[in-house]
Amino acid sequence: MKSLFRPLSTALLLTSLCSAANVRDHLINVHRSAVQFSFPMIKGQDVYGSGICIDPGCSVVATAYHVQMSAGRANLRVASGHTVKVLSLASESDTNKSDVPVGNRTLSYNTAHDVSFVYTKKPASHKSGVPYSYKFYVGQKVIVAGYHNHEFETRDARIVGSNVPILMGQAQLKENLVLDIHLDPGTSGSAVLDERGNLLGMIILSGVLRFSSGDLTASVALPVRTIAKALVKLDPVLGSAIFNDIPEEEPKPVQIASVLYQESDLPEDTSPVIPELSAVPSEVPNSVSQLRAKSEAASKLMVDFIAKQCLVQGTQKSLCHELSIVDGQQTFRGIHKDGKLGKPTGNFPIQKHGVWTQSDWTDTLGEIADNPWVFQGSVDGHYLFTSKSAAEDGRCYWEEYSQGTPLFGGGHQAWKGSVVCFEQVLTDKDFNVLSVFTEMRPPDGCLTQLVQTAIYYDWIKLEGLESPILLPVMERVTAKVVGQKELWYANVSWSDYKKFRAEHKIKS
Repeated sequence: MKSLFRPLSTALLLTSLCSAANVRDHLINVHRSAVQFSFPMIKGQDVYGSGICIDPGCSVVATAYHVQMSAGRANLRVASGHTVKVLSLASESDTNKSDVPVGNRTLSYNTAHDVSFVYTKKPASHKSGVPYSYKFYVGQKVIVAGYHNHEFETRDARIVGSNVPILMGQAQLKENLVLDIHLDPGTSGSAVLDERGNLLGMIILSGVLRFSSGDLTASVALPVRTIAKALVKLDPVLGSAIFNDIPEEEPKPVQIASVLYQESDLPEDTSPVIPELSAVPSEVPNSVSQLRAKSEAASKLMVDFIAKQCLVQGTQKSLCHELSIVDGQQTFRGIHKDGKLGKPTGNFPIQKHGVWTQSDWTDTLGEIADNPWVFQGSVDGHYLFTSKSAAEDGRCYWEEYSQGTPLFGGGHQAWKGSVVCFEQVLTDKDFNVLSVFTEMRPPDGCLTQLVQTAIYYDWIKLEGLESPILLPVMERVTAKVVGQKELWYANVSWSDYKKFRAEHKIKS
């Protein structure tokens, strides 16, 4: 595997993108400013990067080794503090070196040892050691934090791979975190943090991965485990005092996977989407016919209104749009922070990295009206209907998108088609649909192993109508994905319904 990754430590200060207020307390500028005499002109040379406070008092700072190489061991400064010594596993005699372009220079070093520890004469003022965590997962949302143009910044990113073999010349980087963002020159040494502010890794590279299937623009970080092992080897007393319970085994490679779209390590709400329903058998004449008739009548009323639709993947921020339905056709407009609406589009932006792509709930009741059902009986004052279908029946449909780049044989291609499914419909005693539960099982080879959805309806009173109408208010989705222990999940809500005339159709 070849790569075009470039270190990020030239002329610009490190970029970062964070939200936690105290993250800045653990990060610091590292830089070198010098005057170069080059006939016939004199010009300045600046090397910038970021350092991460390692010890409690911030007198030892971790940064990228290539930043130190660019600056020179004697000249690298930490927040205007005097450098006492620099320790690194990298050395000139390393046989696994690679020539790596850094700005206008070419440095030769082993990317696997691209970390240095800068010891300062006195602790940095108002700085403290960063908390850390060895735990991470592919799809996890993270924060990249550091300095750019003398300004502290943070950026959101996703972990899309880990321990992906990256070969640069003779040097191979095996332990790594691959992020789905590109960072500018000057960002080396940036901290990769989880949502709780724990250090997960340090940025060393950004650029393009090249392989037979195509290119992937990304950034690469050394994980905390690699940083911890390096310090323990270089300074056993300090390293052992700071880093505890370092995992002994090298983590197994985690292939590039669909990103899930959470802001915390694990979803706190792990309740099942589909409740356990046990019906009491009862005799109700023409129950299926009445269900289908009520569903058809309700679906015909789902026209000419506006609603606010909000999608939340995991625990990330809501993605909200104005949804308008005109004669059964959906139109979406983004809602900006100032409340203004964007241009209309025929489709909700497809969320390729998640368990919810787009809602077809406008057709759900129509499909209930068209399909056969089995009446199971009564459940706490409601009626329960079920249906089981095979893939060849063409009743349930699932689509998953290509997971970006099938790096090193571990990717997943796009797939769509009919799947095995089990459906349950819960109605009131008048056969009005209140909930629809669906369990789908995609075929072997798909990234998704199991999908469960639940959509809930309620009576909504709209201005201009005498009687309330049955409309969806919420949808929940969970999925079991290959290689992930925790369920991926998403929630969708519809609110602020308004009725309008069809001739008021939104125009761009």
